Amino acid sequence: MAELRKPNLFEKILLAFGVFIIIISYVAVHKTISTEGIFSFEALQTVFLWLILLVLIILTAVNENTKEELKIVIQNQLDEIRLLRKDLGRKRK
Repeated sequence: MAELRKPNLFEKILLAFGVFIIIISYVAVHKTISTEGIFSFEALQTVFLWLILLVLIILTAVNENTKEELKIVIQNQLDEIRLLRKDLGRKRK
């Protein structure tokens, strides 16, 4: 049976921080491109750094999600091992 997982505090903070960074970065990129032009070094650098920041936020969210799901899988396996030990104990008697 699939167990639904609720987001933890770190994921909620990461979501708020990610949305804030995306909005602020978009404004900075738009301002840089409108003043410098699309093919200036500063505009390309700003866009590239913005993309790196987005990838970093996404990777952090994926890593946290994987960690939480692994915790659930490990707990399910421990429960199954306990049941197997209990069953094996009954068969020996």
